Amino acid sequence: MDCPFCQNELNDGALKCGHCLEYLSNHVCPDCHGTLPLEAKVCMHCHCRFSQISIDVTQLSMSFNSEVLASLLFRFRFLPQEIVTDEDKITINTPGIFRLWNNTDEVPWNKIAGFNYRSGIIWDKVEIETRGQKPSTILGLSKDNSEQLRKVLQSIVNAN
Repeated sequence: MDCPFCQNELNDGALKCGHCLEYLSNHVCPDCHGTLPLEAKVCMHCHCRFSQISIDVTQLSMSFNSEVLASLLFRFRFLPQEIVTDEDKITINTPGIFRLWNNTDEVPWNKIAGFNYRSGIIWDKVEIETRGQKPSTILGLSKDNSEQLRKVLQSIVNAN
């Protein structure tokens, strides 16, 4: 058998090439594309933390807005926050007064370190903590939307 990277001959049962030092598994870092051992949870090249998320991709795709009245009371704006999630990231769009500006936070799933969930009487608050960035806050979520987002965030944090 030959190494797929340098085409040198390999020993039987080898996990790593002795010539180019590449791992022979199909496990690749999503950030730097370096080859890694199968059981790796942190890339040894760029130190990116990753893992296999134990949630269906269809559950990661959501889109909802915070409540207008909560936005008016907490942020003094009629325009609510917009939250869009997909298989790669969560996007939190916070519009300014009259949509003159937008503050958009894009948080990749593999950068989430934790989250704080505050349940209120009417609305909930979720604060997403990330590695190397400021926390992203979502105010005025309805109970259904916040519960759905909390379940996804919990599975992501447990996977990381």
